[in-house]
Amino acid sequence: MKNHRINLLQIAGVLTVFAALIHIGCIVFGGDWYRFLGAGEQMAQMAESGHPYPTTVTSIISAVLLLWATYAFSGAGLIWFGLLWH
Repeated sequence: MKNHRINLLQIAGVLTVFAALIHIGCIVFGGDWYRFLGAGEQMAQMAESGHPYPTTVTSIISAVLLLWATYAFSGAGLIWFGLLWH
């Protein structure tokens, strides 16, 4: 029987995905989420006015978080990319 223990990299990966989803929630739900999560009034007002800056910055942060989660899951042995080149 295979051991199904959860290691710290798996926990880190799940928490990082959660953080990325919260950032994506800011993009979807707008200024109130930016305010609640502490991004500042200026970011919230720009999001409410349709300015692209908050969406761009938050998208980049989300992408980096998802990259880190992928790295954590890979380190935990949950995903494997193989050799990308020889």
